[in-house]
Parts: sequence; C-alpha cells; structure tokens
Amino acid sequence: AVVSTQSTGVTLNCTAHNKPALIRDHMEEILPNLYKETTIKLKREVEMGPFKYPVDDALDNRKAAFECMYTVLQNCIDRVNIFQFLDHIEIGLKDVPDIKMLTYLMVLRLIQINPNAVVLKLDNILEPLRDTFNSKLKDICPIGQEVEKVNELKRSAMRTVIGMSKIPEIEKHPSFVEFMKKIRFYKETDNLFKQELQASDSEEMVWEN
Repeated sequence: AVVSTQSTGVTLNCTAHNKPALIRDHMEEILPNLYKETTIKLKREVEMGPFKYPVDDALDNRKAAFECMYTVLQNCIDRVNIFQFLDHIEIGLKDVPDIKMLTYLMVLRLIQINPNAVVLKLDNILEPLRDTFNSKLKDICPIGQEVEKVNELKRSAMRTVIGMSKIPEIEKHPSFVEFMKKIRFYKETDNLFKQELQASDSEEMVWEN
C-alpha cells in the first residue's frame, strides 16, 4: 500500500507538471487525499549491530506528496484554497530536512503570488524557521548525516527569511521584527543572513540585466 501510494503521488506530480489541464478541474477531489499523505508517519526501529535507528516507512510518500504540492503551486494555484494549502506547508516546515527545503521553496513562491496570505500565517511560519536556526547537528540529522546537508538546510531557511523581509510593510509586524532582531544578534545567523542577502541581491541584478 505504501509503494502504491507513492506511485500515485509520482504519477500525479508528473501530470500536474506536464499536463496540468488534465487535473485543474479536479482539485477538490485530489487535494484532500494529497493533504492526507503529508501527515502520515509510520515509524519503527531497525537494529544494526548494537544500535537501533529510527525508520519512517511513510517518508517517501510524504516527499512525493510535498513534491506534488510544489507542482500544484506552480501550475494550478488558482484552483486551490490558499489557506488550506498553507496549513499543510506548515506541517512540512516541521518535517525532515528534505521536506523542509521543499516547503521553504513553496513559501518563497507564495511570497511572490500571494504575500498577504503568508503574512496572515506569519507566526506559524516563523516558529519552525526559528527551530531550524536553533537546532544542533544531532537534532536535524540524528543518524549522522553530513554537516553540509545541515548547512544547506539553514541556508535555505535564511533565503526564506530574506524573501519574507521583502514583503511590503513587513516591518510593521512585531513578530517579524523581533525574529529579525534575534537573527541579527547572533554571529552565526547574522553572518548567514549577510551571505544569503548578498547572493539574493546578486541574483536579482543578473535577472534585471
């Protein structure tokens, strides 16, 4: 059943990407099942020698669901209830690193097409971003994944923060102002902010040219 569900998600993702017209009028039937997959976790422990490691048999299904959500966002967003969509982005913001990075991309895209919706969900988006910056290596990658993956997760989170900082009048929202004060207060996050801001500005200049 797990493999079947994953295959369905992959098929739907391909259809949404390549032939969105085939599914645009069926979003009301498709999305509830897609959203359901973003919440399912099937955790167990496996033994490897003297150690036990956590395994989530539903992880690939969730990844497929979030990948499909990203494609829907790109191609069918006018047929989607944006606040329900954001509810499930919030779930992804608290998931494993690969899914977090997908949801960061979705937040960035929503900033472009519907910044007001992002602002209305601001506190719920900032909380998991804060957790990412506060996390230590062992919290993010408990089975010893490479440091570079953790660094890329934090860079991706910071790009999302920078995108949010460019929303008109975002400085009027106390929760974001307080969040940015803490980002700029700590040397690690302040340096990361400066690096990603410089990269972001450079990309915009290239685009404008």
